[in-house]
Amino acid sequence: MPPIVYDIFELLGVLVRLVGMLVFGLGVGWFTLEAFRKEAWQLQIAVFLGFVGLAIAMTRFATAGALGMFGIGAGAALLLWGRSKKEEKEEDD
Repeated sequence: MPPIVYDIFELLGVLVRLVGMLVFGLGVGWFTLEAFRKEAWQLQIAVFLGFVGLAIAMTRFATAGALGMFGIGAGAALLLWGRSKKEEKEEDD
């Protein structure tokens, strides 16, 4: 195969990885918020430490682009779904 085919496959692989990390960040952020809203303080501690541990591990082992997309996804999830129910009710009134 010509070398350009390998370059195209590599580029597609990088793009898929970045989109995957964005979706993964959104999912982890949503799960963290959903689990953190439960009333069990043990669950809240476990979820918080898991989220922080994942961020630390990704900082050490992921590429810069993958870490950036994870950060954008997690940040977007925290901003989108992080609003409390009281704020949503005040906007509706």
